[in-house]
Amino acid sequence: MSSIEACLDVLNPILTENRKKRFETVLKSRTRHITMVLEDVYQARNSSAVMRTADGLGLQDMHLIEKRNNWSKNKSVSKGASNWLTIHRYTDEKTAVIDCLAELKKRGYRVVATSPHHSGYTPSTLPLDMPVAIVMGTELTGISDEIRELANDFIEIPMCGFSESFNISVASAIIMSRLTERLHEIGFDELSEDEKQELRLRWAYKTVKDAGSILKHAGVELPFMI
Repeated sequence: MSSIEACLDVLNPILTENRKKRFETVLKSRTRHITMVLEDVYQARNSSAVMRTADGLGLQDMHLIEKRNNWSKNKSVSKGASNWLTIHRYTDEKTAVIDCLAELKKRGYRVVATSPHHSGYTPSTLPLDMPVAIVMGTELTGISDEIRELANDFIEIPMCGFSESFNISVASAIIMSRLTERLHEIGFDELSEDEKQELRLRWAYKTVKDAGSILKHAGVELPFMI
């Protein structure tokens, strides 16, 4: 028996049947084919709003580059969405961007930066033949020069008015909504059973009160940090 299964054997009997059914329903639509990268977003509520949309649309991972601005939970905005996402944080002031993009590219992602100043793809034309990581920049200045140099491609939202761009949370929602819609049309790659098992444990741990103490009392250790 794996350590994940041992932990689930302890926590599953505490979960309600409705909660376990909800886990399975959500897992069927969860994907890592699309992920969001937030670079030094200044207002935590904007990051939290993006997380809420990502969770609602079935994205599992969120990558946060925090060279200057650190994210803190805003429950009133995210409605607890961060509990259900896998959040990757890169905090080294000098290497955060390089660390994040290197990790994404190692995992097979095409890094696509959002910019109204670069002609590139739109949410309707961006190829989805390989996993894509969409990079959103800061509220005021957008993506950094470092991201601009290292990105594989660029994406922009066609604008019809006088405004040059949308708020970061709105822009993220538009991009995620269109990309996930297209992904469902062509058929998305589901999570592996191992990935699903890990998420079942993470979600159970976040759901059960004092889960850490319960596992410790049962003599079972978590196989990863939560």
